[in-house]
Amino acid sequence: PKRILEKNDFSKKWLNNEISNFEYIMNLNQLAGRSYKDLTQYPVFPWVIGDYKNEELNLMDPNSYRNLNKPMGAIGSKERIDFFLERYEHIDPFNPVPQYHFGSHYSSPAIVLGYLIRIQPYTRGAIELQLSLIHI
Repeated sequence: PKRILEKNDFSKKWLNNEISNFEYIMNLNQLAGRSYKDLTQYPVFPWVIGDYKNEELNLMDPNSYRNLNKPMGAIGSKERIDFFLERYEHIDPFNPVPQYHFGSHYSSPAIVLGYLIRIQPYTRGAIELQLSLIHI
């Protein structure tokens, strides 16, 4: 990946303010094989906001942003973090499923369809997904 990044030089362009944050992240998504054509690999964007308490967001305040040194799952109360660590440590060693911290993924077809439900063809996709879950 390092050579690919150097070859494409979009990181350099981003650092020099020659391309926007959006363009940079879309380049990273494309490099990772993400596409609008595959709901299981839909482009993702980082969660950067950390202040959900104040009515007005101050973008100049560093405390308005989340700590990017940690993955999303490692942010939160000590109790929350301890819960995931304990679950990880107590997974049955004879279970063929490898140990994991989080049982869900940040991007899945259901999540993508949920966000884009008001736009066709995602509306139809959401309806089809929900109908497939009904077992009468």
